[in-house]
Amino acid sequence: MKDPESFPQFPQATDALTGAPVDLLVHPVGGSGVVLVAGDLDLDSAQALYCAMREALDRSTDGLTVDLRGVGFCDCSGLNALLRIRHRALAQSKTIGIRGAGPQVARLLTATRTQPLFATAGPTRPGHRPDRASVFSA
Repeated sequence: MKDPESFPQFPQATDALTGAPVDLLVHPVGGSGVVLVAGDLDLDSAQALYCAMREALDRSTDGLTVDLRGVGFCDCSGLNALLRIRHRALAQSKTIGIRGAGPQVARLLTATRTQPLFATAGPTRPGHRPDRASVFSA
């Protein structure tokens, strides 16, 4: 496994109210990439998240898995970043999967009916809609 210090560095976002950083780490796995995210995804951090995911997506051959275990809060700006990267992935015939979403993020995806848009890692069959357990598995 590569040393985390050798991973590409991305913009460091900070929360406007608390100044707390949102950490972004891209860990390549084969033809795909796993994007590990920690912190709150909101207006202050969404653009940095999108930029990191866009760069990782462009380098990947299959798509990305976004690991949200370290995310405690996600607002509509964070959701928009996820939806924008999904749109870009579809244009490149790639997939975006989400894993490790906590209760708040899971509620947001369910309430906005966007949960089925994010596949598990790897391509899915046409018309296949992953169930909730497969989307949010750690």
